[in-house]
Amino acid sequence: MHDPERFGAAGPAAPTAVAAGCTSTPRRLHHHDQQAYVWSRVHVNPSPSGVPGEAAQSLVPPPRSGAASVVVQDKLYVFGGYGGGTGRLDDFYAFDFRTCSWEEVQVLSEEKPGCRENNGVVVLSARDQSIILFGGYNGHRWLNDLWKFDIATQRWICLEESSPDMVNAMVNEEDETNAAGMGMPQQVVNASTTSQRPSCRFGYVSVVYDNKLVLWGGFDGQRWLNDMYVYDFGSSLWSQVQQCGTLPSIRSCPASAAEGKYLYIQGGYDGLERKEDFFVCSLDTYTWTQMPNLGRTPSPRYFHSCVMHSNKLFMYGGYSGSQRLGDMFAYDFETNHWSEVDCSSGDSPGGRSSLIAQVHENNLYIFAGYNGQTVLNDMYKCRLRPIGIPSPSLLNDFRRLINDPETADVCFLVEGREVHAHKAILAARSQYFRAMLFNGHMRESSDNSPVEIRDVSHPVFCKVLEYLYTDTVCDATLEVGIHLMVASELFMLDRLKSICEDLIRGEISTENVINILVASHQHNALGLKEIALDFILQHLSDAKIQGGLTELKSEPDLLIEILKLSSLQPVTPFARRLGNATQHQVLSPGTEQQPSQAQQVRLFNAHPAPQEQQPLWRVDWR
Repeated sequence: MHDPERFGAAGPAAPTAVAAGCTSTPRRLHHHDQQAYVWSRVHVNPSPSGVPGEAAQSLVPPPRSGAASVVVQDKLYVFGGYGGGTGRLDDFYAFDFRTCSWEEVQVLSEEKPGCRENNGVVVLSARDQSIILFGGYNGHRWLNDLWKFDIATQRWICLEESSPDMVNAMVNEEDETNAAGMGMPQQVVNASTTSQRPSCRFGYVSVVYDNKLVLWGGFDGQRWLNDMYVYDFGSSLWSQVQQCGTLPSIRSCPASAAEGKYLYIQGGYDGLERKEDFFVCSLDTYTWTQMPNLGRTPSPRYFHSCVMHSNKLFMYGGYSGSQRLGDMFAYDFETNHWSEVDCSSGDSPGGRSSLIAQVHENNLYIFAGYNGQTVLNDMYKCRLRPIGIPSPSLLNDFRRLINDPETADVCFLVEGREVHAHKAILAARSQYFRAMLFNGHMRESSDNSPVEIRDVSHPVFCKVLEYLYTDTVCDATLEVGIHLMVASELFMLDRLKSICEDLIRGEISTENVINILVASHQHNALGLKEIALDFILQHLSDAKIQGGLTELKSEPDLLIEILKLSSLQPVTPFARRLGNATQHQVLSPGTEQQPSQAQQVRLFNAHPAPQEQQPLWRVDWR
């Protein structure tokens, strides 16, 4: 008739210890945080005590299974359940999703529902935020009382008490004598005036639709049911519904979920077998339809839970008759297919039945339940869909600010043209501009006339701003890279200098290295000069390099520098010729005097290169 392991006289094993509350440490968002179906254990934060000067305390409800739950705004409300050795419960808790903390709900009314499990609670409406509770099982009898909790006033109101004449044969004289001690009300408010009400039961399905409480199925202590009743909150009357279509067979403890006018149930137990079928009821006509059970379907089970989210029904856990299940399935209403969800990512809840499952925003929360040995009070959450993180836009947003006169607060004059910028960005990115704009080296900020920039061309200065705003430089040619490297030294931008060096190293060739060397020498671009000298020494025997060196008449110091550096390299015929010309014909025997620049040029020209050099690529620095 029922699960002997679940309702055995000795009850489940001793309850598990309450998990210690802690605050999560902030962490960087990694790529895996965008994935769906990643489980994590919820670490509960301490709850404020409400007493000035008293420290917050970590509060977690005691272990339980078969508790009733509902989400109202940003809170999960949990009522009652089965506590194992502590029996059935009548406590009332709320979990705040925003603060990740539990609190015991303060009830200001004297009357309240008694201990029970496997009953349901639902929210009346978004406007009238009241919690509706019906029936259940208190360890002695099955119930059909109806209660309403007003969240605003924190009061329970009994709409209907449980019917003594409808209690099943398990009720004995002692039960009736002690009824008042189990929370039965002394006074009934707004009791219905009809006898056409549902029998006492637990393990039923409940939902609110069109200001009516809809009940379906369950177990009344003797029979498994598939009847449907409706309670109209406007008239305070019950009525039995004539259902249409393909009705589900009798059962209790199926998983259920509702969205709009549709109520879904899956699985359950009819006293003989566990179910795996899947049905939907259209609540505007009370018409049932059996859903296609395609794909990888869940195994038969009951005491499981399901939720609706993003046009999918997610189902977790349950009892197969031999084990508590820890699998998870998703039903896609677009394809009418089941698929098993991989629960291996992260810290998953493990197998359990009679659990609480609710959705808040993009997460499925699992709380409490029974794992076959222990009644639980742990909580887990699982992201149900990938977080759609948009592509980063910071670079593009900042790029739009370059030379934007509408938002700029400083103006530069470069080659007679105005360039607009933002002081805060320039100062944050460059010590040079911080000193210029805020330390009195240039014009005061109150002066609106443009700040003149010399020794840099307008296109190159715009590229400098691009780097300062975006930390990158796009579409840079070799010539731009050369100019930009010189500017980076002027503005003391080491990273930009390294970017330019990397560009030049990839583009330098025997055709342009001499001009690059001359330009770097003239503008004291030491990093660029080092790149050019390294390349020349590595290709000193190349005919184009040799021909280019013969044209260094205007920069004889470079010839001497190349000679000194080449002495550390393997001697090539050209290096030997260069060395002979400068050492044997210029230096007098027994002296250390260096030749004059004019002598160096005459002697080097007296030793022509073996091949004519083609006209070289020239750098116009401005």
